[in-house]
Amino acid sequence: MSNRRIPVRVCLEVVAVCGLVACASRAPSPPSPNTSPSGRRVGEFVWQDLMTDDAEKSRKFYEQLFGWTFERSDRMGRPYFIARSGSRAVAGMTQVERQRPDQPVAQWISYLSVSNVDSVVTRLTAVGGRVLVPPTDIQASRAAIVVDPQGAPFGLVRLGPNLNPPVGGPSALVGSFLWRDCFTKDVELARTFYSNLAGLAATQQPRPDSLVQYVLTRSGPGPVAGVVPIGDKPIKPNWLPYVRVNDPAAVAGRAEQLGGRIIVRASPEIRKGSVAVILDPSGAAIALQKWPF
Repeated sequence: MSNRRIPVRVCLEVVAVCGLVACASRAPSPPSPNTSPSGRRVGEFVWQDLMTDDAEKSRKFYEQLFGWTFERSDRMGRPYFIARSGSRAVAGMTQVERQRPDQPVAQWISYLSVSNVDSVVTRLTAVGGRVLVPPTDIQASRAAIVVDPQGAPFGLVRLGPNLNPPVGGPSALVGSFLWRDCFTKDVELARTFYSNLAGLAATQQPRPDSLVQYVLTRSGPGPVAGVVPIGDKPIKPNWLPYVRVNDPAAVAGRAEQLGGRIIVRASPEIRKGSVAVILDPSGAAIALQKWPF
């Protein structure tokens, strides 16, 4: 639900792509209960990177909000942090800079696992998508950052054999990413785009406002993401990630105390009060979801 847009300065965005494979430099360890040994997991969203112009402030915020711990490293001479929930690496965070004082830069980027990043990028550009970071090799993986035809940025990755990011959906543990929604102007266009891009099927869901929304699915783990209509709201198309929490209202209240802002409060009218949406202190939107609800 954020109206923020990712900066198009390629040299900064590559830092986030590099961070996606930060865990690969370690010797592989046995998968935890919420990881998959397959290594590829095509059709799933498998990672998140936060781009922020104040990494130190963002790090402190998420440490206190979710109890994440952060391991600092450097990517291309810039700070990069790996967020862990317990022993599990759940996200990355990179420092970016504004090109103009009034330019928003903070945003969470969701990475979709594909079997061939280059061919997907070719198909994406043929139907009106844009490339922010071209396909890049990092160790045994390959990744890119792109924008769909309606303007929602996201990442593409072919996972290397030693990478097993946490699984989302019902298997996600508290403090991990559990879901993503694509907020878009034209849900039919988005459904067709992601179906052709990654072989995702779509199931239509009713809404009380009579608008149409979809759940994107793939074989195996089943549902992987939603496609939600923006309608008349003054929101730019975006991918919104969800973190599993036990009490979204309480976590949102704590976020506000820590310098964030609540933009959707937990309410009985919205998923039985199981979800809230906040902006972190740098302006990046993230949803808080109780599961099951």
